[in-house]
Amino acid sequence: MRFLYQFTLLLLKAVFVLNLISTPAPAQNYVDAVPPEGLDDQERAQMEQGMTAEELTQPIPIEELILEEEQNVAIFENLSEYTLGFQDVIEVSVLRHDEVSGQYIINAEGDIQYEFVGDIKIAGLKKDQVKDLLVEKLSHYIISPEVTVKIVGYNSKILFVVGEVRSPGKIFMRGDTMTVREALVQAGLPLLSGKLKDARLITPDETGKAKVKKINVHKLLYEGDLRENLVMAPGDTLYIPPTFLAKTMRVIQPVAAPISAAGGAARNVYMPGF
Repeated sequence: MRFLYQFTLLLLKAVFVLNLISTPAPAQNYVDAVPPEGLDDQERAQMEQGMTAEELTQPIPIEELILEEEQNVAIFENLSEYTLGFQDVIEVSVLRHDEVSGQYIINAEGDIQYEFVGDIKIAGLKKDQVKDLLVEKLSHYIISPEVTVKIVGYNSKILFVVGEVRSPGKIFMRGDTMTVREALVQAGLPLLSGKLKDARLITPDETGKAKVKKINVHKLLYEGDLRENLVMAPGDTLYIPPTFLAKTMRVIQPVAAPISAAGGAARNVYMPGF
């Protein structure tokens, strides 16, 4: 019995110590810490401020930049032409002729199946070129057809934003190109856990030799350096890597969480004489 009593006491002490170790340290404890070598200015500032994992995953507060960029997005959409492709959807309206009006999807052959005319190849054409083509085709059946063409489904051109952003994933382009800043805004902007000075623009290659360009997103977003606002093409990937502090916390948290839970359970155990 005495051995069991001593073993139980030792076990509770060990759980108590581990629980203290796993408890998140207050922010001021980081002030006197010496940051490890190889950190950039952003990572050092985060470590000195003692940011938690929850704080690191919050988006960067740049509301004014969002409002400004929303205006810029409209400008980019007006300037950047869009070439139609597979799975794009167009809406054709012919004045006073509903029978040849409607929405049409571009199939894998690059055609739309159009009433009375048959398959019409429009992949690779722009919206105004499609309008002129339809006017020419319909002129054989309708006198002076008045045709309007709208793009209602932008599905053929996709790029990717991954890493430390609010909404990583694919972005459907509304032009043949898109700038890095516009892509970041559509992805929800970078998180505080992102290493903004070491972002990368990756252009895939069929031979396996992808082209990688380094981008300083911090200069682009906060210093207005438009030299970093590179142009992205369909299939490109923009990657925002995590900081050293963010990667370290993600390794520690899964290990510390079970220990912290066990410590909380141990505090609820009643032992006579303790």
